[in-house]
Amino acid sequence: MLTDLVNLLFEEGAMDMLSIHKTALACNVASYHEFLMRYSTTNNIVYGFVEGKEDPCFYKGFIQSLIPDDWDIELWPAGNKNQVYKIYESMDWQRFPQKRICFFVDRDLSELIPRTLHQDFNIYITEGYSIENEVVNRNTCHRLLTEIYGFANIEHKELDRICDLFEEELEKFLIAALPIMAWILFWLRNNKEANLNNIEISKFFVIKAGRLEMKTALTTVGIAEYIHKKCKIVYDQQIDISSYETALKKEAKYRKFTRGKYIFWFLLKFCDSVRENAKILFNSCPNKVPSMKITLSTSNGMMVAGNRSRLPNSLREFLQKTFCEYITSKPAQ
Repeated sequence: MLTDLVNLLFEEGAMDMLSIHKTALACNVASYHEFLMRYSTTNNIVYGFVEGKEDPCFYKGFIQSLIPDDWDIELWPAGNKNQVYKIYESMDWQRFPQKRICFFVDRDLSELIPRTLHQDFNIYITEGYSIENEVVNRNTCHRLLTEIYGFANIEHKELDRICDLFEEELEKFLIAALPIMAWILFWLRNNKEANLNNIEISKFFVIKAGRLEMKTALTTVGIAEYIHKKCKIVYDQQIDISSYETALKKEAKYRKFTRGKYIFWFLLKFCDSVRENAKILFNSCPNKVPSMKITLSTSNGMMVAGNRSRLPNSLREFLQKTFCEYITSKPAQ
């Protein structure tokens, strides 16, 4: 077993680079390899593993805000949820302090499939579908418009009105995306593999002056045919997904469990449309629309928006009971 090998290496004092490399290969996750090479028993560092390469943009700032200034955090993207859990299972907690090494995974649709995700006190599972669901809200929209899109000098009441519009149109978007999410839920319940990144949500929707619009040529059947084709799944028109839509509507679960990348797309496109129509939407807008400090896209947006969202209470409590307790337990140097 991997843990036995790590024990042996520690006990014999032979944890050199070659030994570390061999140990990491047994786990077959590159980020675990790098972690083993950098892990220090003496440095003021806590460690964590996340799913994707953009996830540190969300977690790192929050962690740094809670730990002392003389401590740091190193986060390692593992690639996906399965890889994060694989690293967790490979850890020898006889050797590594469990509160010092944490794991961060997305809930996805596991609650609705249902599929049980392994839980432990050092594993954080998002409240909604993914971290994007924690980011996309009124507060982040307001901060992006004022700090990135250049509308800091717009009157507060006008910004409030636009943020009201954001919440209204986001709800419409979530409802409109229900058929897509229902199919995804059907696929997952029936063990059909699908690369959801192949689905381009922009094929279905457009946002004009802050208002959501469906692209005219699309029908419910057309959407279903498109997502099946992109995900390389045979489309069966006889399948009734109404019960899956009902499951998502129950207790408004769609608000938590619409795919994060879809609602993040909505956030960015909403802000883009506000800027493009600023002279119409804002009475107090100057003659020249303010220039943006950075161009945002779905590929770089989390780097900017992630640290402008509020720290979720569940994440705060998790960090206080893990990293913060570990640091507090260490004697002052």
